[in-house]
Amino acid sequence: MRGAWAFFACAPLLTAALPADARAGAWTQKRGEGVLLTGYSTHWLTAPGGTALRKSEVSFFSELGLTSRVTLVGRFALQSLTETRAAPDDVADEAFSNALVALGGSEAGLRVKLYEQGPWAVSAQLSRTFESGGENRNNQRFGTGGGDVEARLLAGRALGRDGFADVQIAYRALDARGGGEWRMDTAIGLAVAPRWRMMAETFSVSAERRPGSPAYSGHRAQLSAVYDAPAGFSVSVGVLGTVHTNNTAREQAVTVRLWRHF
Repeated sequence: MRGAWAFFACAPLLTAALPADARAGAWTQKRGEGVLLTGYSTHWLTAPGGTALRKSEVSFFSELGLTSRVTLVGRFALQSLTETRAAPDDVADEAFSNALVALGGSEAGLRVKLYEQGPWAVSAQLSRTFESGGENRNNQRFGTGGGDVEARLLAGRALGRDGFADVQIAYRALDARGGGEWRMDTAIGLAVAPRWRMMAETFSVSAERRPGSPAYSGHRAQLSAVYDAPAGFSVSVGVLGTVHTNNTAREQAVTVRLWRHF
């Protein structure tokens, strides 16, 4: 087991899925307008071999319309990470534990509108990750990675006044040796009462074996309740869990997200 290499093969993607009326996901922002999302999450993960990780994260995601067709997107997070590795069966020492607080999950990019007609929207996005002391890359130790480039295609459809569906497919190039991940996100939100929506999301990732790294894949699902406050912002509470995993950690998490259109 190489440290915490297997914990983040299902890490959340740069783009947070938001309700259609907040104009995020496949939708670009109008010039000079945007959306700011602040999230808190706590995660419990168990990797193959018994290594356990507890992660708490405060994240910030923002979109800003540069023109009517081009939107700037960015994300970073402050992470508290505690890793505990059980001692091998033939060693009597206590389990190894390591803890740190660091920035992680830092990315920036541009989204370009390709098509928007009626309830439909299609866009393309190019983004880059940045090196930091926390979580930067799937299946790698903390503090390694950064500089990965991702190309993403996004398609969305508004469903009535307060509903939406969104599908995103991406390829993330990890380094110059040709390693990479295929990713897929889906999201759907439906109104269930005045000011209330339910939102379901899935997050999937798959990577082939390459020198120094095994093949891995993972699939997670999240269910959230969303409340649109009269003050003009929305807040959601959700639970996340692993549906299937291969060479990655099993995860459970609780998330709280607050976003505001500006």
